[in-house]
Amino acid sequence: MEHRHEAAIRDRPALLVQTAGGNLLWDCITYIDEETVQRVQELGGLHGLSVSHPHFYGSVIEWSHAFGGAPVYIPNADKEWVARPDAAIEWYEGAREVLPGIRLVQCGGHFDGSAVLHWAEGAGGQGALLTGDTISVVADRRWVTFMRSYPNYIPLPAQAVRGIVEAVRPYQFERIYGGWWQNDVSEDGMGVVARSAERYEKWVSG
Repeated sequence: MEHRHEAAIRDRPALLVQTAGGNLLWDCITYIDEETVQRVQELGGLHGLSVSHPHFYGSVIEWSHAFGGAPVYIPNADKEWVARPDAAIEWYEGAREVLPGIRLVQCGGHFDGSAVLHWAEGAGGQGALLTGDTISVVADRRWVTFMRSYPNYIPLPAQAVRGIVEAVRPYQFERIYGGWWQNDVSEDGMGVVARSAERYEKWVSG
């Protein structure tokens, strides 16, 4: 079951992934209060936290402490961006299963450690991918895109995009939950990623 909690920036949700083996919070919102903590507790609490890239590191430690020191999973590649070291942080490289059926996958691209979350039981058992803007769902939800810097419109080289595709290829996912409200791919998630990468490479390669 998916739950979205509205952030202080209204178009940027955090995602609470609920499973029989525990809950994981993805892309933490910066604001946390007693009401929010109580609501998450009612939904089963937190058994871990992770984020797609360093732009969402800001409040992860506060979230962890609010839930008894729940582990915060951060890729080694982005260690330099962690401004508040804490015992709750667990470093990883590549891919790591953090709860049964929930796997973090480091893809690179936007940041060296940019990651996605694969949820095996998502989309009614067909698999779901939570991507933030590591793989960004565009307005035409039949497609996704990839960027080094979204504010500055700096694209990634084709080789980096191929690396992202290869990182997620081993995982089955029908649905993609993007980084903003309603930016979701409802079907054929892997096909969408593969076709989008091919189109992207065609244009950046001239």
